[in-house]
Amino acid sequence: MPRTSRKRSETGFYHVILRGNGKQNLFETDKDRAAFMEAARSSFSRDSVTLIAWCLMDNHVHLIIDDPLDRISTAIQRVTSTYAMYFNHTFGHSGHVFEGRYGSVPIIDDEQLLAAVKYVHNNPLKGMGITPDRYPWCSYSEYVSGVSRFADIDTLLELLGGTQAFVMFSINDNVTGYRPAFKKYADEDERATLAQQVFESFGCTATGVKELPKKTRNQVLKALCECGLTVKHVQRLTGIGEWTIRNAAGRINKR
Repeated sequence: MPRTSRKRSETGFYHVILRGNGKQNLFETDKDRAAFMEAARSSFSRDSVTLIAWCLMDNHVHLIIDDPLDRISTAIQRVTSTYAMYFNHTFGHSGHVFEGRYGSVPIIDDEQLLAAVKYVHNNPLKGMGITPDRYPWCSYSEYVSGVSRFADIDTLLELLGGTQAFVMFSINDNVTGYRPAFKKYADEDERATLAQQVFESFGCTATGVKELPKKTRNQVLKALCECGLTVKHVQRLTGIGEWTIRNAAGRINKR
């Protein structure tokens, strides 16, 4: 079956994720992490791709990139092949290191760019309970210190108004949530936060959705589904029937 073409970003910005094949660890030591970042630095430089933000977890990597010349595929392939050679040589491994195709989400505007960067920096908090300021293998410290190692921090700092504004943005819980489109559904621990953000944006509560005018009610139901909640979860939250939710979300033929 032929692969579908990737969605191209009109802004040039993308959120990229790379996963270890079969969920295997990509990094065992800090030396491995440093090798990956050097591969990224070299590869992106050759393809005129700018790294805006990054985070290395044990078995996956998040990157926010600016790709004005539409070279994302070549650049990412160069990064992964370079690191895979290092990984296989270091660990006596053979076969694929990374899982299939990389995931990419086109970023459409400044608001989504900021939210994506915050999402990336918060990965250690979500995955390991480590706050970004205590995690050395993400770009958060570059932004806070104002000293760039791998990321181009100027774009975001100019957008926000400096390092202090970046810190305030990062700790602000009222900033709109972000869930990358390569995740079909939100994780269990994300659902309550995402749902609450939707309810607050419409000025309602979960149990009050059914009392809203039909048009507004359907907008809320659609927003809940689009932010990553399953129909069944929305049904449990709101007490509204499954088919009403499916109809509002445009999922009338989906189970």
